[in-house]
Amino acid sequence: MRADSGILVKISLALLSVVTVVTVLSLSMRYNELTKKRDKLKADVEQAQLQLEKLREEVDAEYNEEYIIKVAREELGYRMPDEVIYYNNLTK
Repeated sequence: MRADSGILVKISLALLSVVTVVTVLSLSMRYNELTKKRDKLKADVEQAQLQLEKLREEVDAEYNEEYIIKVAREELGYRMPDEVIYYNNLTK
C-alpha cells in the first residue's frame, strides 16, 4: 500500500512538472507575441503623430497667394488665365 502511494505521488509530481513547463512555454510565447504587437503599435502611433504634426502645420500655415497658386496647379490642375501649358507625350 505504501509503495502504491509513493508511485502515485511521483506520477502526480511528474504531471505537475509537465503542466508547469507547458504553461511557462505557452506564456513565454504569448509574451513575445504581445511584445512584437506593442512595438508595432508604438511605431504606428509615432507615424500617425508625425502625419498629424504635418497636417497641423498645413492648417496653421498662412494661406498666402503663393500657396494658393501652388495648390491650384498641383492638386486641382488649374492654370493662370494667360498661361499656356504644352503637353508632350512623345517618347524618346
